[in-house]
Amino acid sequence: MNIKVLYTEAQIRRAVQTIAKQVLQYFGSQQPVMVLCLLNGAIWFAADLLRNLPPNFELQTIRLSSYRGTESTGKLKWHNALPDCAGKHVLVIDDVLDTGLTLKSVCDALHAQGAAKVAAAVAIRKIGCCKVDYTVDFCALQCQNLFLVGYGLDFNGKYRNLPYIGYIES
Repeated sequence: MNIKVLYTEAQIRRAVQTIAKQVLQYFGSQQPVMVLCLLNGAIWFAADLLRNLPPNFELQTIRLSSYRGTESTGKLKWHNALPDCAGKHVLVIDDVLDTGLTLKSVCDALHAQGAAKVAAAVAIRKIGCCKVDYTVDFCALQCQNLFLVGYGLDFNGKYRNLPYIGYIES
């Protein structure tokens, strides 16, 4: 398998710092903010982002899946329930926005549970791939429709631990 580097570790770090400033401006540093990290892929981005935010941002996690191999199944599988978010400000963190199914489903569920404010941040957005009506609030990086690996993104569970974002060359 041939993997080409799309974004280096340094480029990712700069993009995360930029997003952190935008998130802080949006939510502020006073009121508690529940950070809901979508496992497994977003944990790298969430950890880096949280290191750049003040202590009022509190981490929670939820595990979801929708991919088999390199293709989205179009169905979202919830492996555990959402934490209680009634009346809370919530920042949802995901690794990639492609079809939009996952983020839209999670944000809709948070609103339905009575979250006071919901915003979403992604490490990378694939341009022109969204299949549902959804716009992400914070996006660190973007790319064309490539199959990405590294920085939390995987191919059947492998390559998540690469320090850069790359794509599998076909």
